Amino acid sequence: MVPTCGKHEELLVQAQSILKKIHETMKLQSGVLNAEGVSHQFLHYDRELENLMGEKERAVGALRQHDEEHGCQNHRGGPEPKIES
Repeated sequence: MVPTCGKHEELLVQAQSILKKIHETMKLQSGVLNAEGVSHQFLHYDRELENLMGEKERAVGALRQHDEEHGCQNHRGGPEPKIES
């Protein structure tokens, strides 16, 4: 069994949290688009998604850098996860 690294787990949880926010915001934006078209609220979600994508890139970058420097990559193996639609 591969020992877990607390910092790796912390960075992983952070990245997962941001991905969940992106998913939820995209669902909200899709609902607004269907109901109102490209409205003020739609554009608000668009800006929010842009910011979240930047946060995601930084979080994943920090995780990758930590794993490379610390050598504690968590290879869970198995198939690639399915993306829900």
